[in-house]
Amino acid sequence: MESIAVGKCIHLVSRIEDKALDRFWKDTAAGKYPIIDLQGNMGYSLSDQDGMLFVRNDFAVSAYEVCEFVFGSFFLPDTVQELLSEDKVLLLMVYRKKTRNLLLSELDADTRYMIDLPHGLYSFFALILDAGARKLLDSTIYAVGFPCKGNLNRPELEKFFLEHPADIMEFLDLSPVDIKIGGLFYLNLILIDVRMIPDCPTFFSELLQEDEVSQSL
Repeated sequence: MESIAVGKCIHLVSRIEDKALDRFWKDTAAGKYPIIDLQGNMGYSLSDQDGMLFVRNDFAVSAYEVCEFVFGSFFLPDTVQELLSEDKVLLLMVYRKKTRNLLLSELDADTRYMIDLPHGLYSFFALILDAGARKLLDSTIYAVGFPCKGNLNRPELEKFFLEHPADIMEFLDLSPVDIKIGGLFYLNLILIDVRMIPDCPTFFSELLQEDEVSQSL
């Protein structure tokens, strides 16, 4: 199954109404954990007593659709941990293949999250961005996150990734995730410093241009 490119998701983000996207970015910079879809509908994640973030999805789901819970977390190699600071934000992109819709939400790298998704094929990406940029599409990209194969929450892997950064790609699974009856589903995204990805664009504008070129071929 063909995976959707990160550039394609960012191209979709650029179609969100400017006013709605600016509000989302302002609330992200303020640490309010906003959520937005392609229609500009906005909501906010809720935190339970255990600190888990619930990414609300009620404005993007039809009443007749059956949903499954997806629990997510992040694996942070040493090189990415060094990037995290108060002037950075972590965003999650969830693309649904059937409807070609997209959810964009702010998350915390140290906090697990939960989202309920209707049955279907999904692509998941994460981005660490410069929170100080005036607009979302002008922000610098410091790290990109992709789903991993298996469970990488093992401390001994931190040293491996630090010593063998070129081998990090073998742990990624870029195929769409099939959310279907029979959950719960667990998703672990590994965040990769863009300096470790050959020729990786570092700005949203560059990814947009890259996607436009690929569509014209």
